[in-house]
Amino acid sequence: MRRSLLLAIIIGILKLNDALRILVFFPISSKSHSILGYAAVDHLLKAGHEVVHITSFPRETLNPNYTKVIDVSDVLRQAKAATLNNKEGYTIASQITRKLGSKDALYFAYESHKRALDQPEVIQLLSDPSERFDAVIVDWVFSDYVMGIAPLLQTHLIWLVTTDAYWEILQLIDEIPNPAVYIDLFSNNVPPLSFWHRAKELYNVIERCIFKSLWITPNEKASYYDQFGAMAKKRGVIMPAYEDALYNASLMLLNTHPTIGTAFKLPQNAKCIAGYHISEYIPPLPKEFQKIMDNAKHGVIYFSMGSNLRSMDMTAFMKTSLMNMFGQLKETVIWKYESDWENIPSNVHLVKWAPQQSILAHPNLKLFISHGGQLSTIEAINFGVPIISIPVCGDQMVNSVTLKNKGYGISVDLSETRLASDLLAAINTMIANPQYQMKAKALSEAFHTRQQNPSEELVFWVEYIVKTGGAQFLRSPALSIPIYKKLYLDLIVLILICHYLLKKEIDKSEMISLSYSYSVTVNDALVVFFLGWLMNGLRLPVKRKRWIVPLNCFTTETRKIFFPYPNANVLI
Repeated sequence: MRRSLLLAIIIGILKLNDALRILVFFPISSKSHSILGYAAVDHLLKAGHEVVHITSFPRETLNPNYTKVIDVSDVLRQAKAATLNNKEGYTIASQITRKLGSKDALYFAYESHKRALDQPEVIQLLSDPSERFDAVIVDWVFSDYVMGIAPLLQTHLIWLVTTDAYWEILQLIDEIPNPAVYIDLFSNNVPPLSFWHRAKELYNVIERCIFKSLWITPNEKASYYDQFGAMAKKRGVIMPAYEDALYNASLMLLNTHPTIGTAFKLPQNAKCIAGYHISEYIPPLPKEFQKIMDNAKHGVIYFSMGSNLRSMDMTAFMKTSLMNMFGQLKETVIWKYESDWENIPSNVHLVKWAPQQSILAHPNLKLFISHGGQLSTIEAINFGVPIISIPVCGDQMVNSVTLKNKGYGISVDLSETRLASDLLAAINTMIANPQYQMKAKALSEAFHTRQQNPSEELVFWVEYIVKTGGAQFLRSPALSIPIYKKLYLDLIVLILICHYLLKKEIDKSEMISLSYSYSVTVNDALVVFFLGWLMNGLRLPVKRKRWIVPLNCFTTETRKIFFPYPNANVLI
């Protein structure tokens, strides 16, 4: 008995010593981001680690391993209202005429993070030299300078990206992917891209890079040195240069998966963990929902515009036309609607809150009408449910393009006058065509077929980064290569200079004459010169190795002058 008790105590002490202390920085005032932040926290706590959590959605009850929770909800709501131009941030009705674009997201993210880092409780935590962390997990939301938390705390930086991977994210750990292949997060272009779509995608990248370099980055640099510099003095830490800190992430966790998003080329320190927020145990439906879904003779259609958008904020015409349209259906409709409504059709059930995962798991659900948000899309694929998407803004656009291309969904434009009629046509198409359901089920099976479930993978990689001291060997070598080398701009310049010098010399005599009675054009001379320069640059041992050059790469005159023998090839 004593031996067993002693063994249990020893095991407990060893487990306690293995526990990591992790800061989870998820301050953005967005319910969907909060869900992902809490999911990461819960998995880390379950693994026995300690967590300090900065959030806009504090819980009423806390796990014992929580060291501290810092609530920044007040300032973040103010930032949302100030940058998105109305007291609620943005609504469905406001997005009909003006979509929330990349510039809005950049301003909102910068202002939100700046205000969060100015919170007294946050400053106290980050300035205290006794506060030590093994890693910091930062929610990437269109703002880079919050990476300064990692060098301030002298710990490992782990980005957690709530969307699909795309160029603005991947450039932090690798390089900008080719815009002719991979579309922008705010794009609604459908791959494979046409000439004009490729041009538009390239323009989007260049335009946003210029905008960020002129307006966003200078502000973020100033905040980086001001805010983190003041806290670094109290901790006795010297902050690295902005650019050095920016590209020093150890790991990037991506809330995506190839079955849902795009099959990006990813560096070794980027890991797809989509689905980690979905519980392994799906709770049973509350009695009122269970009764509705079990008794629906023709199946159920579930309609929700997500956690940030509210159906009640649609225009009066949109709400009325949708209600009339739903009333014509034989299927039962569960509509997440945040207000009361009198005289609704018998087949329509309005709910202010819905247990979404439990509804999606029910076998009587026919389809899911969604805004195309990342979490809703992941949950639909997790349970094999086809989607009709009504994208409003942000990544909902590219998600809707993707689900349509993959064959498990239909996208409907947000339009005040046509939404109800277009949605009815999409519902009829999806119910009549079983291919959507079959495709969703097939992708769901692929989504679940992994070496590790996503929650275990999240914990594994966080622990791995700490144990390996940042896993420097996983980082992409592309980070250390400047853009002019990647594009071979130096080689292009050299060729142009050589071409200019040759042309200048040839122009003096207009033609080069050799002992033969043939002439060589400028382009022919340049080809021969370039071959000679290439051999010399590579320092090829002529006696040991020889290049075989096909004569048909030269004009007839050049062959007769430089290679007068009638061989098919020339050994150089």
